[in-house]
Amino acid sequence: MRIERLRRGLELLNKVDGKKYKVVEVDGAAGTAVEMHTDLDGTLIGLGDEEVTITEKNALAFRIINDPEPYPVPEGYSVEGGVLLKDGKLACIQGEFSFGKILAKCEDYLILTAKVKGMKDGDVILVSYQVSRDFFRKLTVVPTENIVFLGYAGEGMETAVFIFSATEEKEDCVDGEKKTVRCFKETAVVIITKGRSCSYENFNGPVTVNDCFIKQIPGSGNGDFDLFLASDEDEKDGVLVPRKERLWAQLHGWNMRCVSRFGCNGNIRAGWSPAYCDFVIRGKGMLRFKEDINIADPAVAELDGYDTLIDITKKDYTYKLTFSNEEYEFKTLVSQSTKDRGYIVTVE
Repeated sequence: MRIERLRRGLELLNKVDGKKYKVVEVDGAAGTAVEMHTDLDGTLIGLGDEEVTITEKNALAFRIINDPEPYPVPEGYSVEGGVLLKDGKLACIQGEFSFGKILAKCEDYLILTAKVKGMKDGDVILVSYQVSRDFFRKLTVVPTENIVFLGYAGEGMETAVFIFSATEEKEDCVDGEKKTVRCFKETAVVIITKGRSCSYENFNGPVTVNDCFIKQIPGSGNGDFDLFLASDEDEKDGVLVPRKERLWAQLHGWNMRCVSRFGCNGNIRAGWSPAYCDFVIRGKGMLRFKEDINIADPAVAELDGYDTLIDITKKDYTYKLTFSNEEYEFKTLVSQSTKDRGYIVTVE
């Protein structure tokens, strides 16, 4: 074992006498370990009285056999001038890497962008740095520095979700003149788990990455989540042109299945309904739930602060949606369809 890996909670094998120890205290570059008593299956049943001090000089005599406690999220790290720093000082020997920025922090890991010599212009490598092992891992190459951290999948911080949307400039003939135009190159969601495994899901079309967001699905048990992707541009004859209305896409979880597409200018938010096991989507003067409830009316703003959908009733041509705030106070949105004047929307 290298002394850099020493931390509280480690279970170790003494390679000299064959005894097992548990690290109970770490002070700087030294630690105290206490002999473990285990059953025939190796399960810990108690600690003895024998102690050993582990230092840089004798660390090689110990091997890690179990690491039961979660690693902390790294703190104090930053990037300046391509160099990874810890509390303002050089964090480690970084070799060929020139770092761009820290994208996210996970348990025992940093996720960073980096460049090395010989890379194509515009490309960056996504790199994980495992603090406990002082180990870098190249994960994947993406074609833009504008990659955004959306958040974590599940309730912990093991799995981080990112998105990028890359464009490129080309010479094209427009109305008989040569002009530089922007063209779509690639959009993808990148999911990194435990700083080691990396999945990469492509999408057709550009998105506005800074307005996209992730929402975890409470109580899913397997870290399910939905992504909400905003798009302000479309392709026309291979060239990017502005959309008349922002298009949103809702994608579900690990398989990136498209749940719905809808138009709504500006930003939206999504609130989970435990009663109906789905997200209620709201924007400026807009409320949407599943495929059959899509309300566009300024009255929606009167529901601000009442975020949780608890009841839906439908009678004749009228929908009633009741929302609750955290104090169990209710407001009901009523949407009535009429023959002569369209929809009448009120809040009770």
